[in-house]
Amino acid sequence: MISEIEQRIHTALEKHKLERIEHGYRLVYPGGAGVATLRLLPVEGAGEGPRVLSIAEISAEYLAPGMYQFHPTGVQRLNALAVHGAYYLRGETLLQKAQFSIYSNEIAVDYVIYAILTAFGAQLPLGQSIALATTSTAVLEQQRAHHGMPQKWKTPLAEGALKAAMTSLHGRGLAASHNDKAVWGEIPLSGTIPSRSIDPSAETALIQVNVDTVHPIAGAGYVASLSLPWPKQPADPAGICRRLNELEFEQADFVPRLGAWGLHGTKDLPMYTCCIPCPDPYADLHMTLVWWNAMRAAWIRDRFWVAGQGIDFDRVPAVT
Repeated sequence: MISEIEQRIHTALEKHKLERIEHGYRLVYPGGAGVATLRLLPVEGAGEGPRVLSIAEISAEYLAPGMYQFHPTGVQRLNALAVHGAYYLRGETLLQKAQFSIYSNEIAVDYVIYAILTAFGAQLPLGQSIALATTSTAVLEQQRAHHGMPQKWKTPLAEGALKAAMTSLHGRGLAASHNDKAVWGEIPLSGTIPSRSIDPSAETALIQVNVDTVHPIAGAGYVASLSLPWPKQPADPAGICRRLNELEFEQADFVPRLGAWGLHGTKDLPMYTCCIPCPDPYADLHMTLVWWNAMRAAWIRDRFWVAGQGIDFDRVPAVT
C-alpha cells in the first residue's frame, strides 16, 4: 500500500516532463549538465506499529564538461558546503545523494513532501554551482548572482523560540545555551562530565543550530552542525567522513540524510553539517534539527565511539 506522502509526490510530479524509472523519476538536464533522480524505495517490514514504509532517495550525477575533477579529500572538503545531501565519487565522476525515511506515523506530512520535492528540484543546480564555486572567488560571486537566493529572512523567528529550544534540552538533562541567532547543546559520548565548558577535555558532541544564516550560494536558511570532541587528530579524517556518509545511507530507520559529514577548519576535522535554505522560518524546524542531530550523536556514541580514542568502525556495539 502506498503512503499518503508517496501518493502526493506522484501527483505533484505527474504534470512534469520526467522519465519514469523503477520506483521513481529521472531528469536529464540540458547541455549535458547531469542527471537527477528521485526514487521512492520500498522498505520491507512486518508487524504492527510505526515503521519505515519507504525511503525517498534523491541523487545527482554531475557531468558538465567544465566540472572540476575532485580528489577524494577534496570531495570531503566540498561536503562542508553541501546542500541536499553528501557528495561522493564514482571513479572520477562527482555524485551527490540525500535520503529521507518515510514513516507510517509521520506527523509533519507537508514538510516531508516539501523537503523531498525541494531537494529533487534544487540538488543538481545548487550542487553544481557549489562545486564550481570552489575554483575561485570570481566564480563564487558569479554562481551566487546566478541563483539570486534571499540573503535574509523577511520574517524573523518567533521571539523566545531559541530559548524554548534550550529549555527543552535542559529538560532532557543536557547542557545547553542560546543567543539571538543559535541554540546549542551537548551530548555526552563518554564519561560523566556534561559540558566542555566545565572541562575542555570532556567527550561531548556539540550540537548547534543557526537560524537566518547565509550559505555562500544557497542563501538564507538554517545551518545545523554536529561537532565531535576528537581526543586526538584522526589519522584519516577524509576516510571517516566518507565512511560515515556511506553508513548513514545504509540505514532505513534513521533521521533524514539531508546534510553531509565533511572536513572543516584548518585541521580538516570531520564534522556533520546540514544546510536547509528557505526564504523564511519554517515552524519549529530549528528544534527538529536539534533532535535530528541529537539522535545522530547517540548513533555515533552507541555504535562507534571509543573513549579517549574517537571513532572506531570495528567496534562491536554493546548489547542492551
